[in-house]
Amino acid sequence: MEVARLAPDGWLEWMLSMARQYGYLGAFLASVLGNATILLPAPYSLSVFMLGTCLDPLLLGLVSGLGAAIGELTGYALGVAARKALNEEKLAKLEEAKKLLEKPAFFVVLFLAATPLPDDVVSVPLGLMSYPLWKAFPAFLIGKTILCLILAYAGRLAWDVAWLALEVGGTWGMVATGVAIVLVVALALLIDWDVVVDIVKERGWLGLFTWSGIKRILGTIKLRFKKGEGEEGREAPEEGSEA
Repeated sequence: MEVARLAPDGWLEWMLSMARQYGYLGAFLASVLGNATILLPAPYSLSVFMLGTCLDPLLLGLVSGLGAAIGELTGYALGVAARKALNEEKLAKLEEAKKLLEKPAFFVVLFLAATPLPDDVVSVPLGLMSYPLWKAFPAFLIGKTILCLILAYAGRLAWDVAWLALEVGGTWGMVATGVAIVLVVALALLIDWDVVVDIVKERGWLGLFTWSGIKRILGTIKLRFKKGEGEEGREAPEEGSEA
């Protein structure tokens, strides 16, 4: 692939070319690839919008939604792969998180998938927590299908506002998405999920967003760092005594 095609405009030109050449199959493949890129900006939503002017918007929305949902599984797979590098303690904490987020996770994923917002910040942690794929994929599929149907029909009805469908892309969009993914994964590993569970049991979900709840959660992260520094301090004298 040429370097020029790594830019959003290059991606769009390539996606539109493939979709026009292969019709609905091309739109499907463009949506898969557009969502399989985790950090690389690929404005597939604008290609769906523009193709709505020449293809049946209903069929285009359904085909593109399926392709987009399949493409989103790359983020989930990345989380699953990262999970293999975790120790037993961290895996136990993630298991607690999965139990806590089991009910709201479906609707959070569906909401993000139905918007142009980057949903890799959710798909990666879902894989990290080993959230059941049979629950995650329907949420991706429904959300992405809703988004693609809206884009396809909007393209048919209002070509003049095509650029409104363009996702937040470019270099800054790529950097922001990458930073968000790193922060979410880091928080998932550092937070003491036992404390999160206790807060929810005591005050409900809203308790997580109160100042006292936030302080308790941040306190667990601070304590984990202090614990790590203490272990390093104990190792240093032992090495010196052996010498």
